[in-house]
Amino acid sequence: MSDIKYGKLLKATDPTAGDSAHPTLRAWRIFKASRSADAVLTNEGKRTPLGLVILATLMWISRRRNLVLVEFLPAVRRGIKGALVTRAYKFLLPRVVAGAQVMTHWEKDDYAHRYGIPKERLHVIPFYYFDDRLRPEPARWSPAGRTRYLSTGRNACDWDTLLEAAEGEGWPLTIVTRGTERARVVGAAARAGATALADVPRDRHDKMLASAELLLVILQEKAVSAGHVRLMSAATFGTPVILSAIRGVEGYEHLAVATVPPGDALALRNAVDWFLSNPESVRGRMDAIRARAIERPFSKYLAEIENLLHSSVG
Repeated sequence: MSDIKYGKLLKATDPTAGDSAHPTLRAWRIFKASRSADAVLTNEGKRTPLGLVILATLMWISRRRNLVLVEFLPAVRRGIKGALVTRAYKFLLPRVVAGAQVMTHWEKDDYAHRYGIPKERLHVIPFYYFDDRLRPEPARWSPAGRTRYLSTGRNACDWDTLLEAAEGEGWPLTIVTRGTERARVVGAAARAGATALADVPRDRHDKMLASAELLLVILQEKAVSAGHVRLMSAATFGTPVILSAIRGVEGYEHLAVATVPPGDALALRNAVDWFLSNPESVRGRMDAIRARAIERPFSKYLAEIENLLHSSVG
C-alpha cells in the first residue's frame, strides 16, 4: 500500500485518499490498513516528519520492517525540534525501513551515518531526466520565440545572489516562488528589473518554462538534494540551464549548459554573458543534454522504484 503518487501508478491501495486529517490520524490509518500489506511505500514529504515518526513508531511496536521510503530527502533541521526528529529517526528508521531511495551517492553515506540505516538498505536511484508522460522525447533547443529568463522554485533558492547578479544587467527575468518568499524579495526584484510571481499553477509554469530562453537554477548549499525537478523540467522542454554547483546536484551537472559556484553573483553574470556570446557552444551542449535525457525518462525511473519496492521486501 502507498499514500504517494508512485503508489498509485504501481496500483497500490491508498487508505488516505482524499483525507485531510492531522498527520497523527493519517499515520494511524496507514498503519491499520498496512497490517495485511507486504510493504508501505511513502516519503517524508508526504507524511511530514511528525507523521513519519508516528508511523515508524507504530511499526516498531508491532515489530514490522516493511517501510520503503522513496525520494528520502531529510533536511538538516535546527533547534530542539530538529534534534528530536533526528534522534527519533536514528532510533526508529534502522528498525523499520526495509529500503530507501536516495538521489545522490554522497547521501547514501551521509544518511547511513546520520540515521544508522544500513548502507545495503539505501539505494541510489537518480531522478529522471525528462518526463515522457508529457512528451515522447525531450524538446530540441531552439531560441526562436523564447524571450525571457526564468528562475523558479520553492526549496533552496538563492534569490539574493540571483537578484544581485541581475541588478543593472537588463535581464528579462521572471522569478516564481512561494507567496511568503515573494514578499521578502519583491523589492530586490524590482531594483533588478525582474518580475516576481508567486504560487503559479503547474500548467502555467510549464508553459513559461517552454517559452523561456534560459532557466537560472541558483541554489543555496544545503545538506540535501535539491533542484532535480527544475533540471528535469528544463530538459523536457529543451530550455538551457545555468546551475549552482552545490552538493545537492552532484551527478546532475550534465543537465546544465553551465555551472557556477554557489553564492557567486559575478560568476553568474559571467555565465550569462557566455551564454549570450556563444550560441553554437550552447547548441552543442543542448544537443548533448537532450541525448543524455532521452536515456532516463520517467517510465524508467518508475520501473526502478517498483524494483526497489519488490527487492526491499523480498
